[in-house]
Amino acid sequence: MAQHFLLSAASRDLCAYDIAGWSEEDAFWFFVEQRWGNRNTQTCPSCGVVDAHYFRSKRLQWRCRHCDRSFSVTSGTPFDSRKMPFRKMMLGISLYLSGAKGKSAIQLAREINVNVKTAFVFIGKLRECLLRNRSVEKLCGQVQIDGGHFGGKPRKKNFRNRPDHAAIANKVEGILNPSIKKQGKKRHYAYSKENVERRKKRRIVMVLREIYPEEKRGARRTIVSIAMSENERDAIELAHRYIDPDAYIWTDENTAYGQLSAWWEHEAVSHSEMFYRPDGVNENQAESYFSRLRRCEYGVVHRITPKYLMDLSNDMAWREDVRRLSEGEKMKELFSKIMKNGLSRWWRGYFQGHHREGEFLML
Repeated sequence: MAQHFLLSAASRDLCAYDIAGWSEEDAFWFFVEQRWGNRNTQTCPSCGVVDAHYFRSKRLQWRCRHCDRSFSVTSGTPFDSRKMPFRKMMLGISLYLSGAKGKSAIQLAREINVNVKTAFVFIGKLRECLLRNRSVEKLCGQVQIDGGHFGGKPRKKNFRNRPDHAAIANKVEGILNPSIKKQGKKRHYAYSKENVERRKKRRIVMVLREIYPEEKRGARRTIVSIAMSENERDAIELAHRYIDPDAYIWTDENTAYGQLSAWWEHEAVSHSEMFYRPDGVNENQAESYFSRLRRCEYGVVHRITPKYLMDLSNDMAWREDVRRLSEGEKMKELFSKIMKNGLSRWWRGYFQGHHREGEFLML
């Protein structure tokens, strides 16, 4: 039996252990190569001229030959005006990539020895790059759609209800003698005021996944969006926005997807009866995505708020899509998004009060 790629040495081509042995200069030149492709020419962020600008080795900066302005490799990127050393930034990015279910800010802060606030903003900027530069090209071929509930979970009661033996006896008697009128204490499921407020924070993560045509290869591309509920209007809107007209769709039996057959070839599997139909219809790849996102919620972040649910959901979608890439390939993929993102719009000056307004719904 062939070895799985993730177990091979090829998947570990650029790990945190390797980066820990780098010098500050090594990390700096890695940033340079990822931004400009070589060490000889640079693009001035101010005037846009590509040239071999004057290099100031002591400051690790360049002075433009044309507009005479100074710039660094992080100018005009989310890490503009950085204070963190290049080597520490590289370690942080590597550790962020290596987690299959994401990385918490408090854990990253301990691993690279920075303040928790620094790690929180650092991870937020990486997620911003993934979200603002995600591919929204229409999905083709087989597409699986599903919705999952996240956030707003009610808190359990402080006191456990003791069993009512009289009610249990009456219920058993009613089963044995159906002619006897059932008696017993009615069960109430009303939420407390606190839990009613918690439920208001619940959202639906809608996932659309394009499947490889070859068997056992799983999903090729993932697009996610956040909705208030799993309803027909939102499902149709997302399908028209992100799915090619010639694709065919597999979903579960939820009524939100019933009208998709008016525009696409549509098959549904009844999850109340089976996980997949005898003819192979299923939505296991959509459930695979939810499995990763729930493991992130339960084991990494522990709490999801509506404001940043889209950021986290897209983070997990990206990890699903690059799951078969090596660590070095993931690094290059992430750097390509970092370097074309521009200045951070959502996290620059976060702890000075510059916060993103509202949440992203139906993005």
